[in-house]
Amino acid sequence: MTNLIQYVTESKIFFQTGSSPSNCNSILFVNTGTVNVTVDGLQLVPNQSFQVDGNQNEINVKTYYFTFAASSGAALTIIYKKYI
Repeated sequence: MTNLIQYVTESKIFFQTGSSPSNCNSILFVNTGTVNVTVDGLQLVPNQSFQVDGNQNEINVKTYYFTFAASSGAALTIIYKKYI
């Protein structure tokens, strides 16, 4: 019998330059704004995404830093997959 691993997803939207600890198995960054955003040196244009997935039972503990090219039109959606 296979043991099921439970998890939840959590979404946050950021409108200012900042940071976010991951503490999750998978993290997805989506530039939902109208200006470029840079996540730890990787530039995302509007509507572009970047995902980091862990293997089963792994937890990513990195803090990710992000900056926006301009304050008007800035929006970054982050979706976390967290084990319960």
